[in-house]
Amino acid sequence: MAEKKYDYILYHMHDGIGVITLNRPEKHNALQYPMIMEIIDVFESSFKKKSIRALVIKGKGPSFSAGDDLKSMGKDGFRFKPLKNGSLLPHHRLIRLIREIQKPVFAFLHGYCLGAGFALALACDFRLAADNLEMGDHRVTRAIAMMSGTSWFLPRLIGFGKATDLIMTGRHLDAHEALEIGLVNKIYPAADFEVQAMEYVKNLASLPTKTLGYNKTMLNFSLVNDLVPSMDYEFNLHVKNMGTQDYSEGIASFREKRKPNFKGK
Repeated sequence: MAEKKYDYILYHMHDGIGVITLNRPEKHNALQYPMIMEIIDVFESSFKKKSIRALVIKGKGPSFSAGDDLKSMGKDGFRFKPLKNGSLLPHHRLIRLIREIQKPVFAFLHGYCLGAGFALALACDFRLAADNLEMGDHRVTRAIAMMSGTSWFLPRLIGFGKATDLIMTGRHLDAHEALEIGLVNKIYPAADFEVQAMEYVKNLASLPTKTLGYNKTMLNFSLVNDLVPSMDYEFNLHVKNMGTQDYSEGIASFREKRKPNFKGK
């Protein structure tokens, strides 16, 4: 079955990996409401698709995303009717979907990753960078405050002090500093960035992705709960995981001293 066509993104699935490509290269993939709604559509349709084992968000052209397209969002700033689920902005709905989906989500970062594009990258489980990356949130230099999760994600990823420095100064990071402080997971040469980054994704997608999804949910829970409820929650999902096909395969492959063949089920 052919993949659904969109106006502002490209989407295809290959070998169990759903790839979302921001498709406004002439604008460095500046985000606008219709584009965000299309990404939301992909995520909402991916929740129950067992054939999808991982999702990638990347940008076409010279950059991942230069941030929000302020011109397309109105001269008076952000005016948007709240979504039916109560989200104040499409950005909020998308960030929640990235965190709630029980599949690993990867951001392929190259060129500019700024502002709202920076916030989008922070929400992903993995951030893989080209060595030409320039990332940060300089909106403060235009008297624009954060609005879609950066204040929550950034201190948890790099610590409160470093997060305060980046957010208050609005300065940009190159790929090497981002790797040094733990903001990205890997750096690859820009010339073959997507090929090498996709190999990283394929390796992870070959793991028991249902189990990865449970572990992701456990990590989310632990961020806002104490030790005892976190252990209880872990155990509940641990028991659910024991009912998966991959759990049986993992145990069988161990006993038979062979490499496991996981299906993400």
